[in-house]
Amino acid sequence: MSYLSAFLSGFQKVLYRTGFLLLGRKDNADKTFTMQHLRQMIDIDLVDITHGSPSTVLSFARTTASQSVWDDEEVIHIFETALINLNEFQAFPDVVNPVFDRELLLAWSTIGHLFLKGVSRITFTLYRNDDPLRVRYTSREFDLIRQHVLTTVEGYMFLTDLRRRRISLQPHSGNAVSCVFTEDQEPDVRSMIGSFVRVMGEAVINPATGTLRYLRTHSIEPLALDTESTAYDFWTSRTIDELTRQQRVQPVDNIEKLYGTWPGETDDGFEQFVEDLRKSGDAEEHTL
Repeated sequence: MSYLSAFLSGFQKVLYRTGFLLLGRKDNADKTFTMQHLRQMIDIDLVDITHGSPSTVLSFARTTASQSVWDDEEVIHIFETALINLNEFQAFPDVVNPVFDRELLLAWSTIGHLFLKGVSRITFTLYRNDDPLRVRYTSREFDLIRQHVLTTVEGYMFLTDLRRRRISLQPHSGNAVSCVFTEDQEPDVRSMIGSFVRVMGEAVINPATGTLRYLRTHSIEPLALDTESTAYDFWTSRTIDELTRQQRVQPVDNIEKLYGTWPGETDDGFEQFVEDLRKSGDAEEHTL
């Protein structure tokens, strides 16, 4: 049921955003009317679902109320455009498509989260007269979409607030990044507390400064640290063996090379040097 709920929520966002762009109502002052209008147009019912098969088939039909109010051709055009644009994005991911805007990609990304939970393929079939339109959506296309719309941050999860569902990541360099996760992601977050992780999410920007406020987490995964890298987790103490390998320390082949290196000559002036520093410090303090 959770998979079905995620799919229905994401697909509704896809259809709504597609219809919103097609109708060209972005600058319309009556936003409430536009939302109600579109939701009525794309209102569909789940009429059938298969059982006992590795593949689940969901069948949808327009609601009776939608059929009686809105013209079939206009409604089918919204569904058709949504699937055609997904197909075009898969074929030409680097081409800028004015209809395929960021919000639409995010909606397809919401559906694509099912690929992270074991789903391997989603096939959409739109029956339009005698010419059905079929479009496949796989993890490959999901990865392409995520690259376009999501921000990736890798860092150490050093602060976790399970009640507010927030985590803080400290990257190898730069400031810490705040991330907001969902209730479904909480088990994964709990298992990765104190780990080095990769978070992919939707960046929320502060409009006043243009800086990143936080990430809405879409996915989170643990990463293995490269202990040979100079970017190795800086607050984790290295072992003697790790330090030896990194600094290329070699065994001493002649112990006599160490003779006379410490503590040095009996009268090497070190004590006098320290005494002079103390006196100069006291003098500066009295002057102030």
